[in-house]
Amino acid sequence: MAANRTTCFLPEEEFNRIKSQYAKFNEPWQSSEVEELKTMANDGVPLGNIAIQLQRTPNSVKMKLRSLGLYTPKPSSKPWSSDDESRLIQLYNDEVPFEEIADEFGRSVRAVVSRLVHLRVKLFNN
Repeated sequence: MAANRTTCFLPEEEFNRIKSQYAKFNEPWQSSEVEELKTMANDGVPLGNIAIQLQRTPNSVKMKLRSLGLYTPKPSSKPWSSDDESRLIQLYNDEVPFEEIADEFGRSVRAVVSRLVHLRVKLFNN
């Protein structure tokens, strides 16, 4: 892990937090993983699920899909379901970064924060 750590520009605590959640964080993609990624993307597996399966951050998955020409952002105009709202609050309480939450729901960070405010979730606990 030390070799991978030196190529990352995050504070060590943040690096370790992400690495504990996504075991392959900041590691090069293997050809077998790329093939698995292509298969899941073609099968319509949600980005967040792909990230969990491949042990990579949703942003890493999105960037790899973009580089393969397989990612097209889809703005969401659908209403939030009560299940979505429950999951949103759970992810926020689990301290998942806004960018990753947004990727999971296929929405913008702004939409995620706006929904949390609408739900009267206390943001930025001190």
